Amino acid sequence: MTARGAEVVIDKLIPEGKALGRLADGRVVIATGAVPGDRIALEVVSESKGLVTARSHRLVAPSPLRVAPACGLAEQCGGCDWMLLSIAEQRHQKLHILREALLRTGKIDWGARPLELVAGELGEGYRCRVRLQVGEGRIGFHQRGSHELVEPEQCIVSSPALNAALARLRELARRHPLALGAYAWLEVREASDGSVSVLLQRHEPPSDVDERPWLQALSGSFHVAHVGTPARATQRFQLTDDTYMLSAPQGFVQVNWEVNRLLVARVLGGAARRGVATFLDAYAGSGNFALPLLRQGLAGIAVESNASAIASAREAAAAQGFDPDAFVSADAVAHARWLGRRGERFDLVLVDPPRAGLKEGLAPLARLAARWLALCSCNPVTLARDLRSLIDLGFELDALEAFDMFPQTHHLEVLAWLRAPAAGAGPG
Repeated sequence: MTARGAEVVIDKLIPEGKALGRLADGRVVIATGAVPGDRIALEVVSESKGLVTARSHRLVAPSPLRVAPACGLAEQCGGCDWMLLSIAEQRHQKLHILREALLRTGKIDWGARPLELVAGELGEGYRCRVRLQVGEGRIGFHQRGSHELVEPEQCIVSSPALNAALARLRELARRHPLALGAYAWLEVREASDGSVSVLLQRHEPPSDVDERPWLQALSGSFHVAHVGTPARATQRFQLTDDTYMLSAPQGFVQVNWEVNRLLVARVLGGAARRGVATFLDAYAGSGNFALPLLRQGLAGIAVESNASAIASAREAAAAQGFDPDAFVSADAVAHARWLGRRGERFDLVLVDPPRAGLKEGLAPLARLAARWLALCSCNPVTLARDLRSLIDLGFELDALEAFDMFPQTHHLEVLAWLRAPAAGAGPG
C-alpha cells in the first residue's frame, strides 16, 4: 500500500539533518524539515522495501519542541536546517546523534563518560564565510531540495560584514547582470584583519561576456580571486592571541572563527597535558593547528596538498619566526607512507581530513603515531567508522570533545584523542 497521504509522528533526528518516524505497518519514514514530535502527512514519496523517503510533506500538528525561526525563509532555504529548534535543543540533539553514531557505526558505547559540547557565545551572526549561488543575475542560496534561489535581505547566521558585502554584491549585480551570469557561485569571507574577499567560480565552459567592468567594480570593495587561479593577496586570521594564519581566498578556513579558536585552544591544551614534543599535522590547510603548535614550542611537520595553502602557511611561519620548511606541499597519505619507510614517528599525529574521513589513509597515518593520535571530524558517522578502525588497530579512545561550529544546522565538529598502542606493538 502506498504511503502517500499517510500520517506519521517523527521520533528522532538522525545524521545528515534528516528526521525519522515509523508508519503503522512498521516501515521507516525519512523526512527533512521536521523535528521530533511533529505529526506530518506524506505528500510526495519514494518507496522501497521497508523504507519511505518523503520528498515533501505537510505539517499536521507541530511538536512542542518547535520554535519560531529567526529567519522568515528558514523553511525554504537549504542552509539552516535546524532553526526550528532552540539552540539548547539543537545541542542536545547533536550530542545524541553523536552518541548513537558511535554506538551504531563504531560499536563504541560511550555510556556515561563525559561528552562536552564546546560552544561560542553566538548562535546567530557567527559565520565568517558563506557560499552564494548565482542564477539569472541573482545572488542567494539554494532552496531546500532544489536549485531554485532564495534571496534573504539579511542572512541571520552571517556576520554584519558579510551581510554588508551581500548588499554590495547585489548592488553591483544590478549594474552588471550579464557579467554576473558568467559565474556558478561565489564565496564571501571575512578575516580577523577586517578584510573581505570574494572567490569566484566560473561556469564551464566559460562565457564570452566581458567581465572586466564587473571585476573592476568588485576589486574596489573586496579582495577578488578565481577558483583555479593563484591569488597573491592573503587575509590574516588570528588563531591565538599571539599567533595568526594567512590564507588566500582559495584556502580553507572554518566558518565560525570564535569556535575555531576554542578548538585550537583545546588542541594546544590536550597536547600540553599529554607531554607532546613532536607532531605531524596531516591535512594541515594553511596552518590552523600547526602554527600554534609551533608557537607552543613543539617541533613538527605540516602536510597539505593545496599548494596555495602551503605557500600561505610558509609565509605566516617565516613572518612569526618559525621554520617555513615545516610546511610540506604533498598528498597527506603518500607523504605518510614515505615517512613510514624512513622510520619516522611522532608523539602526536593530528589529522583533520575531509568530510569523507580517512579511508585508505588511516593505516599509513596511524603507523606514524608513537604516543597519540588526534582526529578532528565534521561527520559523526565517518568519525565513528574511523575510530572503530583505529581501535581495531590497537588504539585506545581516550577523550571526545564536540564543538558547535555550525549553530542552526545539523553539522557538528568533534575532536577525538586516541592513545597509540604500546611501543613496539604499533599497527601493522
